[in-house]
Amino acid sequence: MRAALLAVALAACRTPLDELDGAFYAWDTRRVHCTIEIDDRAGFSIADIERGLDRARDTGEVLELLVHVPGESISWANLEAVLAATQQRDLEFLTTRDLLRGSPRGGLALMYDDWYSAPWTESLPLLDAYGAKITVFVARYHGFEPERRAQLKEMEARGHDIEAHSVYHRRGPSVVEAEGVRAYLDEEVLPSITQLREDGYEVLSYAYPFGMRTAETDDAILNTRQVEMVRSLSRANELRANPCPQ
Repeated sequence: MRAALLAVALAACRTPLDELDGAFYAWDTRRVHCTIEIDDRAGFSIADIERGLDRARDTGEVLELLVHVPGESISWANLEAVLAATQQRDLEFLTTRDLLRGSPRGGLALMYDDWYSAPWTESLPLLDAYGAKITVFVARYHGFEPERRAQLKEMEARGHDIEAHSVYHRRGPSVVEAEGVRAYLDEEVLPSITQLREDGYEVLSYAYPFGMRTAETDDAILNTRQVEMVRSLSRANELRANPCPQ
């Protein structure tokens, strides 16, 4: 009963996807970006996502969306529906590099997070079918064996953007509280960037694990000048603290 009541409460407090302003990039000067998780467990319908895409089309903004494991955390049918809806609205598929280097236009910035190189690679034919380019934020890269590193290289060769997402996937504010911000930079952030660069990737951004950030961590990371932007999450549930800066 308690779980059912909580589910009702969460649904009642959910902010519509197209009203989550933090996940819409208006080609301004922000250096802290946010994305909306659309894995099936997040509870957004395709109609919710389509309304977000409608906003991007009508305003010229970029909607930033996140999934983890194509075919598992999001069904193939739902992933294809998002790609098709983007194509139907004549929106461009934009990577992080496009957001930092490109000219303003409406689009979808679709992202993958974590270390699921096999299902990411499995999704390539579907992405190709819609002309979709995505950004892959990679954590735990130091543990990738040669086959998984080759999968990531294949994604880059096909036009996808490879970016940093920490070494051990720990919550940044917790590390800072326990060990200090310097330890967070030295143990999680900077090695994540360096390891990818040593294998030839041009890393321009860093995504926080779990979207956990503070103004202190933003400033510390950006002031290293190792990346040009950091990325968090925009929460749809108002009962949870929104980690996106206002």
